[in-house]
Amino acid sequence: MDQTKIGKFIASQRKEHGLTQSQLAERLGITDKAVSKWETGKSLPDLSLFTPLCSLLDVTLNELLLGEVIPDECLKEKSNQVLFDVISGMLGNDKGHIPYTANNETVLQLENVKKIYEEADAKTIAINGISFEVAKGSFVGIMGASGSGKSTLLNMIATIDKPSGGTIKIDGQDVSGLTEEKLADFRRRHLGFIFQEYNLLDTLTIYENIALALTIKEAPKKEIQATVKKLAAALNITDILQKFPYEVSGGQRQRCACARAIVANPSLILADEPTGALDSHSAKQLLETLVMFRQDYHATILMVTHDAFSASYCDRIFFLKDGEIKTYLDRGVKNKQNFFADILDVMAKIAEDSCYVS
Repeated sequence: MDQTKIGKFIASQRKEHGLTQSQLAERLGITDKAVSKWETGKSLPDLSLFTPLCSLLDVTLNELLLGEVIPDECLKEKSNQVLFDVISGMLGNDKGHIPYTANNETVLQLENVKKIYEEADAKTIAINGISFEVAKGSFVGIMGASGSGKSTLLNMIATIDKPSGGTIKIDGQDVSGLTEEKLADFRRRHLGFIFQEYNLLDTLTIYENIALALTIKEAPKKEIQATVKKLAAALNITDILQKFPYEVSGGQRQRCACARAIVANPSLILADEPTGALDSHSAKQLLETLVMFRQDYHATILMVTHDAFSASYCDRIFFLKDGEIKTYLDRGVKNKQNFFADILDVMAKIAEDSCYVS
């Protein structure tokens, strides 16, 4: 997918319809800066904005993804094939996919989880009775537009925030009733984190950032060295271990963050929009790393994202809107191309019909 080409196409269609960037932003309920980023090729619209954007610009989804008007009416009728070709070019070959094998062991269990914010006389329900489970060794995604509640949900699972009701169990432990001291110890032992902005310590080398979790657990020095070197080799970052985060690329920093997240063998890895600050090549490398963790290290991963490209690497996706899970998709044996198309279809239905439940 050519972001620059798509950006120029959005700009040309906007101008053709006599709209300024501010007017387009206002109609979509976003900032002028967001539209500017699209048109300069720095980012793509959120998936939830595809349908209203196409409607405002009077183009099909295929034309938007291709970045050009399709003049042949017969070609427009072949929309699914055109879309599949675009997806195939973006996602590449998927021959290496290993379908997830169901596991009876549950790592994460949410039951009727709620989060309510109260200020003065106002009450806001951010999360409204969510229940689901994540099995050991699976790669699960939570999708939703901005404001859907996915960050709030992730913060509660990460034990950073407490639910207003319901239970969250990780490895069978109900974390909602733990004290702050016990929660800190629980995070160190059971959770790994991958953030959009890396959250590496600039005063430590790449090696030291990765080794930190093992150092805190007082692992033997030889064990730390062997584990870090093995992970670094698997992630192709051996040659940068003695460098500092500011001396390496964004993709290398994020792979370091991945190594840090899994080095202590946590029960659950939480990834918060991990590709948000990466270019398309680095994003693909990162997602393939997460799949490798699931396949080779039997890691259990929960990723929050609004991006269909990222979600297409998951085994299962829960779709969140207005603090509730509207539906979910299982990938099964589907390749990324077909799964991506399914994701777009579900998101479009959810955007069009607020009552959509599968």
